[in-house]
Amino acid sequence: MLELKYVQSPKDLVTPIDITQFGFLQQALRKTKEASPYVDQAKRLLNKLLVVHAPQELLDFPEIRADLVTAAGFSDKATNYFTASQLEEALLKVLKEIEHKAGSDWRAEIAYRFLLTRGDTLGGVMRNIMGAEAKVKFTDAILAALHDRNIKPAVSRTGAEKVQQISWAGRVLLFDKTPKIIGKNIDAILLKQQHDTHTLLTNSESYLPVANLLGNKDSYLACGEVKGGIDPAGADEHWKTASGALSRIREKFQGKPPKLFFVGAAIENSMAAEIFNYLQSGVLNHAANLNRPQQLSDLASWLVSL
Repeated sequence: MLELKYVQSPKDLVTPIDITQFGFLQQALRKTKEASPYVDQAKRLLNKLLVVHAPQELLDFPEIRADLVTAAGFSDKATNYFTASQLEEALLKVLKEIEHKAGSDWRAEIAYRFLLTRGDTLGGVMRNIMGAEAKVKFTDAILAALHDRNIKPAVSRTGAEKVQQISWAGRVLLFDKTPKIIGKNIDAILLKQQHDTHTLLTNSESYLPVANLLGNKDSYLACGEVKGGIDPAGADEHWKTASGALSRIREKFQGKPPKLFFVGAAIENSMAAEIFNYLQSGVLNHAANLNRPQQLSDLASWLVSL
């Protein structure tokens, strides 16, 4: 077992109740913010609904067509299977059915159904936000560990400021990649950058392209899963997904896998026990609770030292 300074028992990995409470509060505040546009849409939709006498009149308002489709329960993917006229016919059938069941309250019923469907959308948005925030906290820890070593990395970001990769001398850390040799998405991959012998004579800092590195098992130094989300109810599912991904890596590398690590925001007792057992047996090389700064810093320090 790798001796981890801040993980001496399963209990050390468990997310404290006060952190869980704080996380739920922050999540509720963020959800309130993200829900506002949907509420505004529902208000605009209801205002339009109040000026019509029958559902078929709603088809004369193209500006709310998409909202009506949402209220009727058609997903974006579902609409691709209809022509414009077919979708209009199907939409009218659903709207009339709502009128039939709701009676004089059919206008409010449509607005409620719009919000119900958008609630599913909001759930997906929040999951993406929680995952993105976890990656930000993780990448910040990596950058801090590099700074402590007086290393100035090159950081590549998307237009949305999401970090895609962090590079420094002889190393590149990639995020959310699906290497062909593994076949599934991996949250974080640390690769050993090898000089390109074809360009080495003209440029001493030339390295093989990342795609080449991802296709070469000898380039892999570490792979890890980083799971956000503070809800204990989803903790086991996150760990199951992460554990499956790490097991797949071990299988693909046929007994000689890279170093493996796990970082999670919500870690419960039974989950912590399993992670700790993996650390003791060497199945995992490092682990940290995302909400325990010392553990996260220790893992980041270990990773950049490989």
